[in-house]
Amino acid sequence: MIYFISDQHLGLGERTADKQRERDLLQFLSLAKPHCERLFVLGDLFDYWFEYETVVPKYHVRTLAALADYADSGIAVDYLMGNHDFGHQTFFEEELGITIHKGDLALALHNKRFYLAHGDGKAFNDTGYLILRSILRHPLALWAWKWLHPDVGVGIAARASRKSRAYTSEKQFGNERNGLEAFAEEKIKEGCDFVLMGHLHKPVEKRFEHKTGSGLYINTGDWLSHRTYAEFDGTTLSLRRLDDFLQR
Repeated sequence: MIYFISDQHLGLGERTADKQRERDLLQFLSLAKPHCERLFVLGDLFDYWFEYETVVPKYHVRTLAALADYADSGIAVDYLMGNHDFGHQTFFEEELGITIHKGDLALALHNKRFYLAHGDGKAFNDTGYLILRSILRHPLALWAWKWLHPDVGVGIAARASRKSRAYTSEKQFGNERNGLEAFAEEKIKEGCDFVLMGHLHKPVEKRFEHKTGSGLYINTGDWLSHRTYAEFDGTTLSLRRLDDFLQR
């Protein structure tokens, strides 16, 4: 089984609720591991992430250990950076054995063509965000950030994450949702069998039919409200509920 998760936003909000969200993730990873061929994290696993040469955020070490255990067991873990957790450098790859992808990912799995993305920047008329993202992720900006004391740098990242969420919550999601669906439809027109994204915090499962064939778009939703994820059994891609999985 291949699993796709996104938008757990570990580190968000009150610590008690955050710990419970992490416990749910750890239970999921434990139950899924015996059947897991590969795990894809489609961004925003953390509500904020920034690492220094010798320092990483101290919380959620159990999640880091669980993901490292996957990699040590020979289960490939691919992590696509989201709009909240883009401060990855070398820690995940060198210490945990997890592959970090800074952009979208196109690949074949069991002879099916997949296109994977976090989904940010794909809303209609989202030029302003794309410019801001290119600035924040520029190597010079990341280098300058490293000169801040870790308590200051991580604190700024946490506050920026909260402001980003406040801005997003005030937006009308129609353009963003339709932008992601239009993007997915275009990839399916190009021959993809499956397109998966996160970012919206709203699970979506929609099939597109074209003369050249058909394909399925799934948005994996989030674990803040909807608690959803996707799984692929080698033939069928399905959107699932975390609560159903944990009760198996």
